[in-house]
Amino acid sequence: MDEKKKKTTSKKTSTKTSTAKKNGVKKTTTRKTTTKKPASKKPVAKVEKKVVEEKIIEEKESFQEPIEMNEEPKKEAKVVWNEKSHLKAIIMAVVAFLVLAVGVIVAFIQAEESGASYSDKWKDKSYLVEKEYAASVTCDGIPNAILGDQAFILVTSFNEEEFHLEKDLARLIRENHIEDFYVYPLVDNCGPISNASSVAGRNLLLTKGLEHTPAILYYRNGKLEEVVEREDEKMLEVGDFQKLLDIYEITK
Repeated sequence: MDEKKKKTTSKKTSTKTSTAKKNGVKKTTTRKTTTKKPASKKPVAKVEKKVVEEKIIEEKESFQEPIEMNEEPKKEAKVVWNEKSHLKAIIMAVVAFLVLAVGVIVAFIQAEESGASYSDKWKDKSYLVEKEYAASVTCDGIPNAILGDQAFILVTSFNEEEFHLEKDLARLIRENHIEDFYVYPLVDNCGPISNASSVAGRNLLLTKGLEHTPAILYYRNGKLEEVVEREDEKMLEVGDFQKLLDIYEITK
């Protein structure tokens, strides 16, 4: 009986101990769960969220500022571009007008030259002198006329064929900017040009008299360089004068 009681008591003791252990585990586990849940986690999350939102707002504001600042220079650039385009258009219009005006003047001159016809009013007159492409020179004025770097003297008798020649010569004189071009009339009373020893022959620096007229005499630095005349008794042509310009490289 005593052994049975002991066994029962020992069982009860062990049961109590186990229940006590169980209760103790439960209590400790309950305590652990309560200690692991910090009450400060939720406020930290809220603070972090607010910080993130504030950063996003700051980034948006800082990103918008340069866009607003860059809007004004773009407008100014457009204004400058418009001003430049207007100025360019005005310049182009002025240039076009000047080109048109020059074209009209040249066309008028060419039409006048080609349309001019020989008549009684041109007798004893030079077309080149009347249109101011050349200057008239007398026998006494020849020595001064040929003193420059270069000079041209057309010896003519003012007939109808020579009138048309002068019209053609006017174009070459104008295009090549020849300034020292003179017209010497055969009616000058300085002796015949067919005689080199006459006053006219000596002033023109001829080594032999001219056999055919019209003729063009070319001088450089006061010396006679070339005599352009037709030996076949044909009329002197503007192409003969062009050859002279090409040989001595007298071009614009």
